[in-house]
Amino acid sequence: MAPDSWVVVGGWGAASTEFSEGLARRMMLHLVKPVFKLFPDDEEYVRIEEDIDNIKGAIVVQSFEKPASRSLVYSILIADALREAGVSNIVLMAPYMAYTRQDRVFLPGEPISVRAVMRALSSSGYKALASIEVHKDYVLRHFNGPTLNMFPFTYMMREAGVSCGEDTIIVAPDIGSLPRVERLARETGCTSYGYLVKERDRVTGEVRLVKSTVDPRGKDAIVVDDIISTGGTIALASQWLLEKGAKVL
Repeated sequence: MAPDSWVVVGGWGAASTEFSEGLARRMMLHLVKPVFKLFPDDEEYVRIEEDIDNIKGAIVVQSFEKPASRSLVYSILIADALREAGVSNIVLMAPYMAYTRQDRVFLPGEPISVRAVMRALSSSGYKALASIEVHKDYVLRHFNGPTLNMFPFTYMMREAGVSCGEDTIIVAPDIGSLPRVERLARETGCTSYGYLVKERDRVTGEVRLVKSTVDPRGKDAIVVDDIISTGGTIALASQWLLEKGAKVL
């Protein structure tokens, strides 16, 4: 490996493995594949077996897939292993960044989870962080360094062969997703868009729709959201749109 070069370091999990392989291929960088194990008590173990002395920097790809806590620990251990090897420039590429939904205190006694996670990542040695469509853009301010929040929906529509026509509407399942819907409409030339109004019980988590700013009758609807955990919100929005006369989802 040439001195002063950058490498891509593949994280734990299937998503991280696939993404890191594609990133290394596109950037024409060497891919480092650490060893991931569990101790008998389920503690995480990482080892970078390759010689990475004198490299300029590393892009660690660690998507926060289930269980998110394990992904977080592995990302911290990878950073520490790189620092131990003398790597000072370490960037985290987290295609999916977990813990962003708890971005403020909803009930007394709660933490701001994303703040705690960003502080942990910063202190573990990451100098910069990139992710794909975090829950709220401002949560990245808790990270101590440069950040990048990538907007994927225009690319996803193009890859899926979906385009906006006169009978197309773009719908956010709640007002929180309206900014990304507005941006997607602007970038794709869609003139009709809006959002559904929902209510969520803070204790039970139950969600229900109460009204809408769009009329889906006879329209092809594109539903855009940032996080899908159980699929409940998307399913509820889709059901409402079909009941109100949407043609295709």
